[in-house]
Amino acid sequence: MSVQRVRTFRVLLVVLAFVNTSRALVDEVVDVLRLGKEIGEEVISSWDVFGKPFNATGGVDIPVFRRREREILARLALVSRSIEKLELGINKIGEVTYFLAKTRENKPTRLELRMNEMSDLLNRVASSNRLMREYVGLQEELERSTLLDFAEGCVSHDHGALPGLLERIHALVVPPHKNLLGRGILQLLNDDLEEEDSDVCVLQMSPHQLIYDMYNTIALTEIKGYAMMQFSWMLLRIYGRGNFTQEASLTRQRYAERTGQTATAARAALSRANRKLYRCDPQEYTKDTYAEVTRLLQGYVENEVDMNSDGTCKENCAFYTLAERHDCYKEQFCAKQAACNGRIIDCQYIDSDMWVCPASPKSQRRYEWIQYENGRTLGKADSSCRQGTTKVDSWWRWTLTHCSYCFCLCEDSEIESERFFSLREALADIDNNKVVTGMRLVKLGKVFHLQVYEGALAERGFVESSTEVAVKAFDPMHVGVTQGVDYHTLTYERRAIDLDELDAPAGHVLTGARFRMIGAHLHFEIRATPFNYTTGRLAPEKSQWISNDNTEGSHMPRTRVKLYKPDIPTRKQTTLHINSQHDQYIEFTHSDFDADAAQSTVPFIDIQPVVPTKALNTKGASLLSGAGIYHRGGRGSGGFLGVKILTYDYSKHVKAEPPPSEFVDEAETTEFVPIIN
Repeated sequence: MSVQRVRTFRVLLVVLAFVNTSRALVDEVVDVLRLGKEIGEEVISSWDVFGKPFNATGGVDIPVFRRREREILARLALVSRSIEKLELGINKIGEVTYFLAKTRENKPTRLELRMNEMSDLLNRVASSNRLMREYVGLQEELERSTLLDFAEGCVSHDHGALPGLLERIHALVVPPHKNLLGRGILQLLNDDLEEEDSDVCVLQMSPHQLIYDMYNTIALTEIKGYAMMQFSWMLLRIYGRGNFTQEASLTRQRYAERTGQTATAARAALSRANRKLYRCDPQEYTKDTYAEVTRLLQGYVENEVDMNSDGTCKENCAFYTLAERHDCYKEQFCAKQAACNGRIIDCQYIDSDMWVCPASPKSQRRYEWIQYENGRTLGKADSSCRQGTTKVDSWWRWTLTHCSYCFCLCEDSEIESERFFSLREALADIDNNKVVTGMRLVKLGKVFHLQVYEGALAERGFVESSTEVAVKAFDPMHVGVTQGVDYHTLTYERRAIDLDELDAPAGHVLTGARFRMIGAHLHFEIRATPFNYTTGRLAPEKSQWISNDNTEGSHMPRTRVKLYKPDIPTRKQTTLHINSQHDQYIEFTHSDFDADAAQSTVPFIDIQPVVPTKALNTKGASLLSGAGIYHRGGRGSGGFLGVKILTYDYSKHVKAEPPPSEFVDEAETTEFVPIIN
């Protein structure tokens, strides 16, 4: 990621620190939209506290005055607690922000300048809101003049006061003069996120999530400002500074205008935003980040005399396109290496004599490198060989036939290899209203499995904390475990895996995934389950499996992702990017002859969990609607196979409802003007 972009997203994460998990005035799970509606209703209800007028000319009824003051402040405290519950904890976001802040800064971009301004404005509103909470909590100990000064500041016409701050925030989202000021901040953010995928990898949030959380940040700030201004008008009225019915009405109208325009801008940005999320190259490759298929097709040195039952050398290496080892002639090199106990495929002659550096017996490799007398080297030869080099020479028989050492591919026996994929379903517990919140590929023993994370779905798209669904390991060699039912074995003829990106229909969420076989291809599918967004209830009986059943015999068959001289992907110094598309496939194969002596099976498998940041670091998880399998690689690299997910599309749920306008009739309250003591 460029320095400018890192700095921009550092600011973005600071901004997003104000967005929160959703709970309502009565502790129900809700979103910002519902909270705004309920606080609007609470504001109207609070105006009703003033009730019928009384005659202030004959002296103020102090008990009534105190009661109204206490009730208004109590309602303000209730609203304040509801807003506070909606706010996200900033601990994990703060950690990511600190990490990004360590990167060297450079010339700021237009987006970053606006993000900096937005962050400053949100901080100012949040500061006022925190002060309000403190005052509400200390209301019995504060002087009335303190509350009065605060209320007057909240509705002041000063440029730096609350109304001015809210208008400036709105201008960043919906520029008043687009021809002069350009695009709003949500559109700028979306455009910037489209440029490269490294942002997704660093933040582990899809662009759609980032924009949606940004919108929630702004919407929540509007709610804070609206609540503070309305209750300020009420307090000023209680303290005898005026009636303020019209002012409160104008505040409501402007709040409705701003939130409506912000929702429109958010819907436009969200409808275009990318919802994909995946993992990219880790800072360091470890066994926690990747796994390998082993000994599917591996470089193997064998003499032609041992590849036929007659023990003859009358053919050449190219003759042995499909063979097996029959013997070990006179205990030569064949006795010094692990035999190929499966099929020997596609042999070729390179040179008669060679030096072989064998790999450690604990390794899945057979050789570290092979150096031929003609100068060609397979693998990365160095000055030393820990196991000691072995000189291997072809020979002539007295019949003047040449017994050549061939370089072939070995498809080893299933006992010696690790090339199994589970066909068992990976499911969320939909009977208990749980949905998939993340996914990964994991290797247990010799078998690769799909594994999901799950969380309980609640109202309005809220998902409770994400937990890992345990995978039940099995041994393909055990009795009762069936090939084609429980697992698939990769072979020379059946080593293709389909690369697809699958999304659930509208009104459905992701609740499972699996592999199944279509012809010779390992095929990915997802389970989608319909749900009610308002209530959060799933309809398990209407679940369906979704796939892209495109085959080689179709009118427009899949295209193959081709690997060019694929070396071990962990050796690649440059960043590997996704280079596959929906409706493609890739075949597992051997690494390059020259780069690695064909000792590894590529692509490798990325086993990093793909779980949106929110799901791992807060009480709430992210709602998903789809998933897929992709290849991440580049020229000269075998690359990685990995899982991607699609976050739920919230654009159709983004709207703004204007707050209720049924204020108490002005005629009923004009006489209530209590006197300040």
